Amino acid sequence: MSQEIELFLFDLGGVVIELSGSPLPSSDMDVSGWLSSATAKEFELGNISQFQFAQSFKHEHGIVETEQEIIEHFRGWPKGFYPGAFEFLKNLSTKYRVAALSNTNEIHWPRITNEFGATAVFEKIIASHVVGMAKPDLSLYRHALSELNASPERTVFIDDNESNVVAAQKIGINSYLAKGFSEVLDVVGTLEERHA
Repeated sequence: MSQEIELFLFDLGGVVIELSGSPLPSSDMDVSGWLSSATAKEFELGNISQFQFAQSFKHEHGIVETEQEIIEHFRGWPKGFYPGAFEFLKNLSTKYRVAALSNTNEIHWPRITNEFGATAVFEKIIASHVVGMAKPDLSLYRHALSELNASPERTVFIDDNESNVVAAQKIGINSYLAKGFSEVLDVVGTLEERHA
């Protein structure tokens, strides 16, 4: 990466926001199960309602809880920013532009923006269910660069899903895999040293 870094673009869940346990009640589904679910993808694209999402998962996974209980359990999947992550992002934003690009949904969105206060540390949060595009579709990365008026060469993208990282690299974004906040610190620290 020869050019100066202008923009840090972060995924949220599993990168700067901590996820707890399984997204579904009475289920051993983990993050990789969630990522490979067609229902989850439709929900994150904003194509189905939260009730349809709960109904579909109840049927697919034989979940005994009601649709409302599934929604409530799912609402609690993100715990909040990893310890130290909020302050880290606030500090980083004094030196660079800092934004987020997240596959998210109408259940988590109010928690991320209001309860966790993510809008205070990100210049902009581009959310899949709002724009109707989801990672790793290349159209979403192009949309993000256009929305943020940023060049791929001067953008650093950090995500915990390898296919999202590879997709961003295809359009020239400097992209790095980081699973959890401690790996984010390593990636950013290494890049800052390189550019010091």
